[in-house]
Formats: sequence, C-alpha cells, structure tokens
Amino acid sequence: MPPAHGSPPALALTDLAVLPKASPLTLRLNAGNCIALLGIGSDTADLTALTEALAGRTCTSGQIRIYGVEVGHMPQGARKIATMGVHAPLFPQLSVTDNILFPLRATGLLPKAEIGRRRDEVLALTGLDAVRNLSPRTLSAEQRFRAALARALVTSPDLLVLNQPMDGLPTQAARRSMMFLERLRQAIGLTSLFLTRDRTEAFIAADTIGVLDNGTLLQLADAPTLLNRPATPGVALALGDANILTGKVLRIDDDVAELRLPSGETVEAMADADLAEHDLASICILPDRLSVLFPRAGAADNSAEAGDLICTLVSAHHLGHSIVMRMRLCDGTEISLNRPPVHNPRELKAGRPALLAWQTRNATAFPMDKKTGSL
Repeated sequence: MPPAHGSPPALALTDLAVLPKASPLTLRLNAGNCIALLGIGSDTADLTALTEALAGRTCTSGQIRIYGVEVGHMPQGARKIATMGVHAPLFPQLSVTDNILFPLRATGLLPKAEIGRRRDEVLALTGLDAVRNLSPRTLSAEQRFRAALARALVTSPDLLVLNQPMDGLPTQAARRSMMFLERLRQAIGLTSLFLTRDRTEAFIAADTIGVLDNGTLLQLADAPTLLNRPATPGVALALGDANILTGKVLRIDDDVAELRLPSGETVEAMADADLAEHDLASICILPDRLSVLFPRAGAADNSAEAGDLICTLVSAHHLGHSIVMRMRLCDGTEISLNRPPVHNPRELKAGRPALLAWQTRNATAFPMDKKTGSL
C-alpha cells in the first residue's frame, strides 16, 4: 500500500556511515516496498556492517529514521527493525518454536497470550506448523530459511533487513524461497531491505536496486536504468558484465561523445556528465547490445562502415537460448557478446573475420578515472 500523501517514508537514512572509508549512505524506502542493495566490492563486511548499524548492534554516525522518528539513539530491540540472514543463524539447541519466540522472550515485555498469538500467526504464514517442535538440524535448507524469517517477523517489525538470506541454499531452494518471500511481502505489506552479492537475486527481489562498492552507494535506480545508463563503469560491470574499451574523446555534442580507439577506429557513446573533450575514457557496452556481421572471406575491410570495428572470432559457445562469442580487436582487446542462436555453429569457426557495431544509446563513456563514486 502506498504511503499517504505527505507521510514520512518507512525508512530514511541520512549520512549513515557503513564502513570507515565509505561515503555516507543516504536513501529513502516507502512503506510496503523493497530496495535491494547489491554489494560488489572486495570488502565483504559492508552488508553485515549495514545490518548491524540498522539493528543497533554497532554505534554509527548519521541518522536512521523509521516513519519520521529518529531511532539511531535507541537500543537494539527498540527500533522496530528486525534482521535475518548470515549474521544470525538459528540456535541448533532450540526447537523451531523456541527459535522463533527467542526475541520476544528475551525482552519479556509481552503477555503470554500475545506471544502465543504471534507464534501461531508466523507459523501459519511460513508454513512451519508441522515442524514447530523439531530441531533446526532436522530441517531442510528451505525450512531453516523460513524459520529464520518467522523469528524476524514475530517481532512485528516496521522494517525487515535481509542480509544475504539465500546464502547456503541450493539453487532450486533459493528460487522457491525468493518466490515465497515475494508473495509474503505482497500479502502482508512487508517493508524490507534485501542485501545480497548476487545480481540475479537483486533483480528478482526488488524494482529499485542500489549498487554498493565497499559500503559506498554508486547508484540507486530501477534495473533498466542501471543497465542502460550506469553511473560508473563499476555499475556497468556488476549489473551487466559490460565490456570496457579505452578511447580518447574527440568531441562531445548533445551528450554524444565521439571517441578514437587505440586501433584508430572512431566510435560513439553517450557521454557521462563528467566527461570532457580530450579526456581518456572508459567505454562500457553490454554483451547483448553488440551487433556482429560476418562478411564473406576477405571482405571485412571493404565492408566496414563508420563505427564498425574489425575483429576476429576467438570462440563461440551455443547455450541454447543464445550464443556467447568472444572477439579480438585489431589491438588485441577482447570483447564478449551474446547473440540469438541464428548462426549455424559450423559457420562460427575460430579465426573468422567479423565486424562489430553498436547503437550510440547502448554505450556509455566515462572519464578514465571514474571507477567508483557516490551519488
């Protein structure tokens, strides 16, 4: 359910310090929605550090507001923020029910009748009533995920933070758990932050995705924007396995940059706001945005048009729904591309000459040193 007009967001972070060297984190999350934060940096502590900061288990600077109320000074358990995931495994010595009720019993604030009501409610929501008395050791990975989820939900949180919740689950169990989580979120209007290092999980979990590089937010947008207009090369690489070429900017006209590659060819790409003429640039192109033409033998040089890159096929692998090709440019740079399976595999022999091209809107040129940076 969308928030009432003028009401504060369910979560508002302002200048929240996640890691010592990271830029402060600022974002807004409305009630009933989910934002996925995709960690792409080498420091794998950032997602758990954010989880601990939100829960109140670590001290941090910045503001954390829940429906307009500053909770950063409140102790753990008083913030209406629940967490689950790799940082908080189930207690193996306790039954499913005792695991679920642990946070309620730890506070000792609720009457026995209310504890029983919440227990029955979350057991029904998560489909765990039949295993309520079992040990976590006897559960499947999928059931352990649901038990951990039930333990978080039993506190009736205003915000649920899921810290890499699918880690350790088999592929099919993770897929079913993602679908279950989505149905549950819609059914009860759950407001959540989904923290992951898996790109597919981020795309499935939320319409809005933030890309975190060692705790610094590089970009927060929907999937099409992240793929088509990445804010940095790091975002392009993380979200779409982009190819990165090097070029020098010859001119910029109406946000379109003309660039010269080391091999001498000129190409065009959309210019990042920080790009200037004569800059060295990183040109990012997604593998599925490249077009390839295989001219007749010996005709590649004569068939090339402005913007075409002469290259040689290194390898081609048929994956059923697509063909993954690897091309080598004249200067030795290699490029990967994905194409529909329209080529006869016998035609895709290593060493075959080809021409590569892309539409200007499908490539973005950044200043060479723009590897990261917060927005």
